[in-house]
Amino acid sequence: MFARLRQEGLLPVRPGTLDWARQELDSVIAGVAARYHDDLAPAIERVWLDGVDAIAADLREWLRRASMNSTGFVPRHFELSFGLAARSAERPADPRSTPNAVALDCGLRLRGSIDLVESHRAGLMRVTDHKTGKADGSPGQIIAGATALQPLLYALVAEKLFAGEAEISAGRLYFCTADGGFQERVVALDRTARAAAEEIAGIIGAALEAGFLPAAPMEGACRWCDYRPVCGPWEEFRTARKPEGGLAGLKRLRGME
Repeated sequence: MFARLRQEGLLPVRPGTLDWARQELDSVIAGVAARYHDDLAPAIERVWLDGVDAIAADLREWLRRASMNSTGFVPRHFELSFGLAARSAERPADPRSTPNAVALDCGLRLRGSIDLVESHRAGLMRVTDHKTGKADGSPGQIIAGATALQPLLYALVAEKLFAGEAEISAGRLYFCTADGGFQERVVALDRTARAAAEEIAGIIGAALEAGFLPAAPMEGACRWCDYRPVCGPWEEFRTARKPEGGLAGLKRLRGME
C-alpha cells in the first residue's frame, strides 16, 4: 500500500488526497483478498467476507488517521529488511534493505524487517512496528519486562542502517486496529533506552554462555503459548517448585520497564 501511494505521489496522505488514497487502498485490499481466497479456499464464504470487511474497516480508519497526522513524520521506507533472504514478489523488501545481519554496539546481531521508517525535515527518523492485537503495556515503557523489544532494538538497527543520514529519535509500536484502539507505545532512543539494550544483551549473553535456559514462564503465559500441547498445562506449577537461584538475571529482565 505504501509503495503504491509513493508511486502515485500520494505520500504523505493529506485530507485533500484522502479520497484518492482510499481508492488505492481498496484496490490493494481487493487484490490481496482475491489472492488469499484462491490459496485458502474458505469453507464458509460469509465468514471469509465478514473477516475481509473487518480488516478493510480497520485499514480505512488507519488511512484516515494517517491523513490527519501532524507530527511532521513522513513515510519513507517500508518492509526494510536486514539479514533476511529475498522477499516474495507480492511483498518485496524496501530497496534500502540489506542481506546482512546488523551488529549493535551492545553485542547483539539482529535479523528482521522493520514495517515502517518515517523521516522528518528536522533530520530525524523513527521506526514503527504495526500490531493488530489489543494494545498492551504502558505509555512510558521501554521494553515492558522484555515483552516488547522491537521498538528499542529496531531503532538501534535503523541507527546503524542510516548512520550519517539522520538521527533516529524513537521506535514505536502502533496498534493500528479498532481492537488496539489505534494506540501507540513510543520508546525514545535516549540514554536510558541504550542502557536497557546493554543490560538485555548482558543478561541473555550470560545465560547463553552458561548454557542455562530454564523453563520459567511468567504467570499466565502458558495460557496463550503455542507449545502448550507439548509441555502440557502444568509447566507453571512445576517450575514454581524448582530452586530459583539461577533465575536472577531473568527476574531482573522481567522487572525492567
